[in-house]
Amino acid sequence: MPGRGVGQPLKAEAHPCNATGVHGLLEDAEPSIDWDALTFSFKKTDRMYLATCGQDDEWQSGQMQDFTDLSMSPAAGVLNYGQGLFEGMKAQHAADGCIVLFRPEMNATRMQEGARRLGMPPVPERLFLDAVHTTVRENARWVPPIGKGALYVRPLLMGSGPILGVAPAPEYTFLVYVSPVGPYFKGGIRPISLKISDEFHRAAPGGSGGVKAIGNYAPGMIPSKMAKGEGYAEVIYLDAVHHRYVEEVGAANFFCVKDGVISTPELTGTILPGVTRASVIEIAGSRGFEVREESIDVEYALDADECFCAGTAAVVASIGSIEHDGRVAEYSGGEVGPITMELYKALTAIQQRRAPDDFGWTVVVE
Repeated sequence: MPGRGVGQPLKAEAHPCNATGVHGLLEDAEPSIDWDALTFSFKKTDRMYLATCGQDDEWQSGQMQDFTDLSMSPAAGVLNYGQGLFEGMKAQHAADGCIVLFRPEMNATRMQEGARRLGMPPVPERLFLDAVHTTVRENARWVPPIGKGALYVRPLLMGSGPILGVAPAPEYTFLVYVSPVGPYFKGGIRPISLKISDEFHRAAPGGSGGVKAIGNYAPGMIPSKMAKGEGYAEVIYLDAVHHRYVEEVGAANFFCVKDGVISTPELTGTILPGVTRASVIEIAGSRGFEVREESIDVEYALDADECFCAGTAAVVASIGSIEHDGRVAEYSGGEVGPITMELYKALTAIQQRRAPDDFGWTVVVE
């Protein structure tokens, strides 16, 4: 299938889909995948989007093309100096037959902010959203049936031009690819066990912890592997200054509930401003809960009534226990806490359009 330019942005307003939805645009049959066995792992799909930007910082119109490997110089800025960042979002089948995205404009804004922090030309929102919509549309046959998973969407921005010396690259590439995925944590909402790390830290003040820089993730692989080797689902990081305030759960935001009050670490530049995090805060507030964005002392978290983490991949995952310095704190008797469950059900009902989207968050892919 030859590449073609991407035209005007697809409409973002939500509306009922026709009987076949986006699948009516495709001739290909559904891929031979056991949707029930789907895991959170990469699977090659059909098409991808790619655009470039030169030293004039002007993004050119991108092209849709068959999914393929990239070719770049060994001196590319992203390979030598890590000048790159990414986004993560999901497209999924909704109860009304539509394929929908969830708050994609927030991902566009976050990528722009990250690009500025890493010295790269921001991708215009219109270009970003058009690329995401078109990539999902041309891979619509890979969207799992409702309740079986989602199509994970990965926008990626990187310094692809050659550079010798620590400086911004002379050329940049923005691309979008997708992969069908199952749950990030096995068992879905079932409570998971976590371990607090005293040895490793995710980010420090003044660094790049507040953006999805590619360099933020490789250092977390060993702490995560160590925790999983001990039987935990993931690691919890404390702050790098005082070593006492909870920051993030691996690649997800942390929440705890005590006496009906929901707390989550405040955005001070060391944790990611998650789209799901912001959505949970808004949903909780709309339901009458008090939500505090604040520094969360590790002892306060260990004494909480409920804990959970939230992110695009994890959605809302209940935390059943946390181990720290030989102490194991257990929550809700090993069951999902009532407030955690209420927020999980409210969020997923909006994402799958099983409940009215009073916030205007879901966007139909046409």
